[in-house]
Amino acid sequence: MRGLLGSIPFAAVGSGPPLVIAAGLWPTTGVRSDQLVRGAIGPVIGLATTRRLIVLNRRPGLPAGLTMTELAAEYAETLRSSLEVPVDLMGTSTGGSIVQQVAADHPDVVRRLVLLSTACRLGPHGQEMQSRTARLLRAGRIRPAVALAAASLAPAGLRAPARAIGWAMAHRLLDNPTDIADLAATLEAEDGFDLAACRNPITSKTLVVAGGRDRFYSEELFRETARRISDSHLQLLTRRGHISVLTDPRARATILGFLATT
Repeated sequence: MRGLLGSIPFAAVGSGPPLVIAAGLWPTTGVRSDQLVRGAIGPVIGLATTRRLIVLNRRPGLPAGLTMTELAAEYAETLRSSLEVPVDLMGTSTGGSIVQQVAADHPDVVRRLVLLSTACRLGPHGQEMQSRTARLLRAGRIRPAVALAAASLAPAGLRAPARAIGWAMAHRLLDNPTDIADLAATLEAEDGFDLAACRNPITSKTLVVAGGRDRFYSEELFRETARRISDSHLQLLTRRGHISVLTDPRARATILGFLATT
């Protein structure tokens, strides 16, 4: 099922109490991509028989200069107007930055929080990569922007071929000016995100699942995230990276156990 939840595009599977999932960064706006939806629900697909898994991704027409505070306010208003709050909320990577801001600024809408491959702010490499990608997108240099992003997500031995594939596929992945502008706006908003700068701390019960080989965040940033959230637990899988941690059976088991508790 696809549609709009408030102003935000959504896709949903399953039935039961909702688990709202803020998807990780994706080239296109909305939930048109089946691959985006499968990836977002993958870590919790085992809950589809008892929960309604609702995937959210950014709406079209995001303004330049958008802040994470403003983006989180849209998500919070969508949850209040469309669902019975508080709800369980999960976010991966960029989606994790969004849901942290939601939980800090709008605690009334969040019951429990799951953070996957995300931390209280981007590390230096992640921030530099995202900033460069956004600048390239704003300048209309789509091929080098996608090539840079693809290489940054690939394992060490596959970065050169990933860069080449990103270069070759760039205009198939991003062929819509609205998608390009919305992707740049989201990258810029996340570059300015820092949980330490939020007005209030996160008070929701929280699970942080992360990989020790994540290039976008350091182990210390993951540990700092857990320290900044008083009721939190960190599962750090030291040999996993930004993407591979999402398919690790240990991570999936921990997430499902966390969400099964009352």
